[in-house]
Amino acid sequence: ETLLKSQDKLLSTLVKTKARYIDQDNDGTSLLNGVEFLAPAYESSEKVRELPTCVLAHGYGSGLGFFFRNIDPLLQSGKVGRVLTVDWLGMGGSDRPACRRPILRGWAQELSARVCDSRFTPSQAVDFFIDPLEEWLEQQQIDKDNRMWFVGHSLGGYLAARYALKYQDQGRISKLILASPVGFPMKPMDSLPESDLPGSLRLLDALWSSNVTPQQIVRIMGSSRGRQAVKKSLQGRIPHLSDHDISLLGDYLYHITVAHPSGEFAINSLLEPAASANSMGVYAREPLEEPLSTNLDSSMDLRILFGDKDWMRFNEDSARSVVRRLKIQNNMNASVHIIPKAGHHLYVDNAPEFMRHILE
Repeated sequence: ETLLKSQDKLLSTLVKTKARYIDQDNDGTSLLNGVEFLAPAYESSEKVRELPTCVLAHGYGSGLGFFFRNIDPLLQSGKVGRVLTVDWLGMGGSDRPACRRPILRGWAQELSARVCDSRFTPSQAVDFFIDPLEEWLEQQQIDKDNRMWFVGHSLGGYLAARYALKYQDQGRISKLILASPVGFPMKPMDSLPESDLPGSLRLLDALWSSNVTPQQIVRIMGSSRGRQAVKKSLQGRIPHLSDHDISLLGDYLYHITVAHPSGEFAINSLLEPAASANSMGVYAREPLEEPLSTNLDSSMDLRILFGDKDWMRFNEDSARSVVRRLKIQNNMNASVHIIPKAGHHLYVDNAPEFMRHILE
């Protein structure tokens, strides 16, 4: 409840269009937190209602409120009838099912409850997120006659791509926009074994393998130090935000971070860190490059965006390979673009340029 109040304060302050909260009743199965925003003439004009719906899906450890700079420009463009923002299952303000079982035995019960592993296979972890989304989108009445633009950021970009591959027979997506997505290339063949990693990377690998998440660390810190840590992290990731916006976004992110642990534990099943002699990064256990190149519906538009200062650009070569193959094999409208003056959070760092690539 506190999280949703913080979300409401953020949206009502930073977004001019009125938010309409979507009923979460989903037969007691998967409750996704979603907010709808309508273009000014949506309810009075059939022509506006026939415009595409733009669905915005956030990344790991984030929430739907992070798209606060994108909602009004989309609706004022005349190209979008409504915007739907949604939190993935187990994240943000959505329902947070318990993780399946603790991995620590013989430790204090409190610590065992904090440090646990979902034990998903990669495919199970993907389905944990995208199957509830499919149910939710059905409820929003998005079909072949009212197709959607699907924007996913970071981990949300990876999951959006996996959704597009699994549910493309539904014909919902006309435009797929992957913003600084994780998960394109295979892990490097020359990845260093654990024994050859530097000490700091060995520690990271050990924490990752044990599914110790940043959220757990913040929960242990307590309210005052936890809030300070979240705010400092946010200022480091998006340093150009005003003090006012940092305050609103920091409070919102803190409540997301300390909420009941759930979807954060699937990250270990989806991704793995790896380092070679010349590079390091986070790689999908089931990479996107091959399935997107061979199985994506050619009727979609595919746009892949990175910031020019984006740490996710190690995915760029693989993404460009996908685009080349789709153009040659399927004559598909696919492209990769670099957003200037932007890092990983390109949708906030350079919102006008980000919006241009979505709307054109």
